[in-house]
Amino acid sequence: MPYYEYACPDCGHAFERRRAVAERNEPPGPCPACGQQAARLRMSLPALVGTRSDTAAGVCPSSGAPCGCAHAVRN
Repeated sequence: MPYYEYACPDCGHAFERRRAVAERNEPPGPCPACGQQAARLRMSLPALVGTRSDTAAGVCPSSGAPCGCAHAVRN
């Protein structure tokens, strides 16, 4: 299930909710900051994860050796 971002029109607080696509336009519940029920779905960009060719091949950028360490995940 994807995360959707909502914003409270009363206090401006932005928060996320994980819900089914079919539920995205339903009220998300109270704003965690002020408790109002009028939060609205916000437009937001999807998270994009890119890879470099060396990390895609599983090569550690610190040592140059094949591995699956955390260095290969962070770039």
